[in-house]
Amino acid sequence: MALVTWMQPRDHHAAARTVSTLCAVAVAVTVVFAPFATPRQELGVVPTVLAALAVVLVGVLSLAARVFVDADRVAWTVCPLLAVAAIAFVDLLTLDASVSAQIFFLFPTLYGASLLQRPGAVVMTVASLAGEVVVVGSLLPFREAVTGAGYVAAALVTTAVLLLRSSERQAELVASLERQAAIDPLTGLVTRRVLDEAALSAMSGAGSDEGTSLMLLDVDEFKSINDRHGHPGGDQVLVQLSGLLDRLSRRGDVVCRMGGDEIALLLPGCSAGDADRRAEAVLDDVRSHSFLLDDGGRVQISVSVGLAHAPTDADDLRSLYAAADAALYQAKHSGRDRMVRA
Repeated sequence: MALVTWMQPRDHHAAARTVSTLCAVAVAVTVVFAPFATPRQELGVVPTVLAALAVVLVGVLSLAARVFVDADRVAWTVCPLLAVAAIAFVDLLTLDASVSAQIFFLFPTLYGASLLQRPGAVVMTVASLAGEVVVVGSLLPFREAVTGAGYVAAALVTTAVLLLRSSERQAELVASLERQAAIDPLTGLVTRRVLDEAALSAMSGAGSDEGTSLMLLDVDEFKSINDRHGHPGGDQVLVQLSGLLDRLSRRGDVVCRMGGDEIALLLPGCSAGDADRRAEAVLDDVRSHSFLLDDGGRVQISVSVGLAHAPTDADDLRSLYAAADAALYQAKHSGRDRMVRA
């Protein structure tokens, strides 16, 4: 259901803290200033008791929000709307349509605009406006109700729009930073952080019984390519090599730029024997590929490959990296353009 999706907060922990804080403030202000309020008319025992119970219930929910952070999706949908209903309920029971009572309709609006996506923020703002209209329409003369509702509506909508825009800009900034942290800007390959997460997942049992292989490779004599063609030429080689390796990868493989000209291929569910064959295939494909530069020139390159397999060569991520790196070092110092197994 669309409404359930709209009402899910971007961050459940932040939403729980916000709900708890807003409820606590509402209860505290109500309890502290209730003795000083002048009711429009004498209240009966039943309305007073019901209003007190509603305030207590809000307080309990504020504490529960801290505990049940990952509550059911339906709860995150219903509870904010129930909060609006509780505000209107207390105002109607206490016959209070004063500014001090109406101000609490701002709280659900703040919650929606700061923590929900735009459709959810709209729902919370509309619900707050509906609660406001019900209260003032039931308790005030028509002209006074229209005036009061108009002022409050202007405050609620303005607050929601400004806060929502700020929240969306912040969310876009966070998403952009996360993308930058996960994707290498030159090659478009994932970064070491993503590779580490995938490797930990594969080695923790998410992979198959074949185990997990790690292939580390770097370009032979890469410095000479930069010296002859400049750093832009070296960058073009890295970009095209990354695309070649990505095309050679299977679904589920992870191709990562480790830094400089070193690239890693994580092969979950790949036995040591299969990894050997795939490494040899990579060597052959790179040897036969002609890399085109912007100046129209073409270069041929070779790569050295270090290969390690878990659990054959390592039983944790650190030792898997170390084994593959040692194998790569041996490949480069025993003639290059070859693969060495750990």
